[in-house]
Amino acid sequence: MTTAEKIELALIPFVGFGIWLTASELPIQMNAGQLLLGMSAFLLLQSLIRDLWLLANQRGTQPDLQRKIRCMCAESTVGMTGIIIGIALLGAGMDLSVPMPNWSWSVLVMVIMSIGFFIKDYVIEWNPFRVYKDLDHINIIFTWKK
Repeated sequence: MTTAEKIELALIPFVGFGIWLTASELPIQMNAGQLLLGMSAFLLLQSLIRDLWLLANQRGTQPDLQRKIRCMCAESTVGMTGIIIGIALLGAGMDLSVPMPNWSWSVLVMVIMSIGFFIKDYVIEWNPFRVYKDLDHINIIFTWKK
C-alpha cells in the first residue's frame, strides 16, 4: 500500500468526523434524486482529487506506456450512472423523500469514500466486456474506436 493510499484511508474517518460536527447545518430530509446526485458528485470529486494528485506526482510522461482501450474507470462509471439516474429522478418530478438524521450524513460520506477507495483501481472494458483491476490505468487513453 502506497503512502498516498494510507493518507486517503486515514482521511475517511477524518472527513466523516468533520461532517458529523457540521451535520446540524445539513437538511434532515432530502429528495432521493438530489441525494443520489450529491452522492455521485461527491464520488466523482474524490476521484478527481486523487487523479490530480497522481498527475501532479507523476514523474514525466511515458508515451510508450500509454494504450488506447474502449473502457472507463469503474469509479467514473458508478459516479456518472448515479448522476444520470439522479437527474432522471429530478426531471421526472418524483418526490421521494429520504430522512437524513444528523448521524447519517457522516456515515454516508464515509461509505462513499470507502467505496471510492476500493473501486479506484478497477476498469470496465466493454468490447470484450470485462471488469479487471489495473493499478496503472492512469496511462489508459479512453477511445470509442477499436
